[in-house]
Amino acid sequence: MNSNINLLNAPIDPPSRGALYRQAVFIGIGIFGVLAVFQPFGTYVFKHELKYLILAGYGLLVPLTAFVLRESVALLWSNFFAPGQWNFKRELVFSTVFLLLAVTFSYVYQRLAIGGQFSLFGFLSFIFYAITTAILPMGFFLAWRFFDVKNRLLTHEFSEKLAQMPATAQTPAEALVVLQGENKHEKLTLLRADILFLRAADNYVEIFLQKDGQTQRLMLRGALSNLFLQLNKAGAFRQVHRSYVVNFDHPVRLEGKSPTYFLVFDKTPDAGEIPVSRSAVADIRDIIASKPR
Repeated sequence: MNSNINLLNAPIDPPSRGALYRQAVFIGIGIFGVLAVFQPFGTYVFKHELKYLILAGYGLLVPLTAFVLRESVALLWSNFFAPGQWNFKRELVFSTVFLLLAVTFSYVYQRLAIGGQFSLFGFLSFIFYAITTAILPMGFFLAWRFFDVKNRLLTHEFSEKLAQMPATAQTPAEALVVLQGENKHEKLTLLRADILFLRAADNYVEIFLQKDGQTQRLMLRGALSNLFLQLNKAGAFRQVHRSYVVNFDHPVRLEGKSPTYFLVFDKTPDAGEIPVSRSAVADIRDIIASKPR
């Protein structure tokens, strides 16, 4: 029941020129901010009447580097940014080359702006200092991009699975459940009888369904509490654990012993065990006892 998403190799939309240059400007501003505010690696002892203008030059080199690299790669490798071939692994390689090239340009800029001899040791030392300075804005950007890619891929997976769901146009309205995710375009219409349980998963909720005796999974971005409120209008759904909501229209049995209890679905054993909070045990026993045998 684990997701088959491969974040490194799954095809994603490549960044447009505009998006790439805006991101480079953001990173450049971040680097200038770190240098101007925190003044690391001896910057605070650097005395010059144009000090902050010189420091701003490091930030300006970032979008300049992005422009040179982006246009050079597009010229030499025409399909490098082609949709369908771009993935997060390629984006990481591009970002790494971009960082190293920006550091190289910055070292040359430092030697020309401040003076001094070019040397391999000086260059390697500069790489260490430059990467340390850039790691905060670059790390923030890469983390944002990673979660953006993850969200897009999960949404794509959601759309594919939704397209495989049977048509519900002829199904009575009372047999359906409509779940609205956090994103406006994620609105899921399901047969109430198909839903086994819901499980919280970070910023998403996993919805487990029974189809042809097997368990299938969909995902919606949102909070479990919000989806539980939507399900409360639909029947025998109960929250049995802080991370689980179960449909008691399905035959289940309570197993385990104090303090560890769990639910098992009689007709869908591959759904696994659902943990039960101790405070919910008595209520669950009453629900199960009230079901016809």
